[in-house]
Amino acid sequence: MYSIGAIDDEPLIIKFHELYTDKVDGYVWKGSANTLSSGKEMILNKKLDLLLLDIYLDHENGLQLLQFIRNENIDLDVILITSANDMESITLGKRYGAIDFLVKPFTFERFKEALERYQSFQKLAKPLNQQTEIDQLFHDQRLEGHLPRDLPKGITKETAIRVLHAFNDCTSWLTTAQLSDQTQISHVSLRKYLRFFSETGLLSKEVIYKASGRPLQQYQLTSKGEEIKQNGFI
Repeated sequence: MYSIGAIDDEPLIIKFHELYTDKVDGYVWKGSANTLSSGKEMILNKKLDLLLLDIYLDHENGLQLLQFIRNENIDLDVILITSANDMESITLGKRYGAIDFLVKPFTFERFKEALERYQSFQKLAKPLNQQTEIDQLFHDQRLEGHLPRDLPKGITKETAIRVLHAFNDCTSWLTTAQLSDQTQISHVSLRKYLRFFSETGLLSKEVIYKASGRPLQQYQLTSKGEEIKQNGFI
């Protein structure tokens, strides 16, 4: 589980941050602050993995706190979530190491994508990463050409790629339970992606009817999916 907190001077925005975070697997909400001083106290006293930081804080600038975090070598990743979309703010945010930049108002899907992208890049912290694993994290854009430009509601690019990666080293059928364990995606959310990939022709589905209990559903890459796999796209 990743610990997450937020700094924003709008109570309603903080509430949405917390509600949205609760809907994304793998995160625990640790609290919020509404000024730079209280925000600094929060990040120094609470062990956070990820911070949602506003830039416009009344008469203060959140980028100053981001610069402080970097200057003090605090082990904390930051996503800037703000109405500031000027080039100077974007450039400074990137220079100070912000891992993502969301402009208000944003959708839950974009928020979820940012949090899932963060989880994906945390895999780089594992020891003994292979080149192929690193390539998957940095070059997933190679797969984007095989995904529709406008994804259906509730389907995000980052999660879609994570589901396909589960088939990377597999040559047999995978059940929904096995895929859920590998991807750390809930069964309810996973079914949407499996249905989506079945409809787009990347996965084939097989239903096994048992004497008792629910039918067992399992999935495998189609020839189209295998072609993408062989070309190093997943």
